[in-house]
Amino acid sequence: MSNIQLFEQAFAIDFPIEVADMVLQRMSDLYGSAFTKNFEVYADEELRQLACTVLNGLTPADIARGLARMNSEEWCPKNLPTFRSWCEQGGDWWTADMAWAKAMQFESDPQTKITTLTKRVLDEVRHVLTAEGQKSAHFAFKDIYVDYLRRAKASGKPQEMWVKPKAPKQLDNNDRNRTGVPCPPELAARIGKMFNRVGGEV
Repeated sequence: MSNIQLFEQAFAIDFPIEVADMVLQRMSDLYGSAFTKNFEVYADEELRQLACTVLNGLTPADIARGLARMNSEEWCPKNLPTFRSWCEQGGDWWTADMAWAKAMQFESDPQTKITTLTKRVLDEVRHVLTAEGQKSAHFAFKDIYVDYLRRAKASGKPQEMWVKPKAPKQLDNNDRNRTGVPCPPELAARIGKMFNRVGGEV
């Protein structure tokens, strides 16, 4: 697969256009003129395609969370990414920004609780963090985290907290701590006979 094809995959959109229409209609119904003011710069088809792009990767549960947030928000989302953030916030999974903040806390204090996904992505961008600093690492972290998060949600995996692996038990070579296995009586008797035989021949 060529590099161009790999980049094309990053731009692939499979969010249902019918769902995008329903989301936009709900916004329009709830916020009326405020919705029109925020999105009047877009033609209908352009806004529909933009909604599919921005909402791509969200699950039905995510959309339901965003719609529920709209029911209690007085102000219309200023743009579609704002609505997406409503869909992602408060769910079981950390958002990319939340995960990054927790990752930086973990770097300062290893006792900080982080998720397994956060730890995995942090480990993957650690070389960027070391070589280029937090700004570059932050961009890399968010891109990788969002990709892994989308896959995890699609497979139905729950978020899990990371648990530090237990250190392997060190073997103690101190003779006092060694335990022997008793010799079976039959074998002990045979060994005794062999020693007696050798002793008799000398």
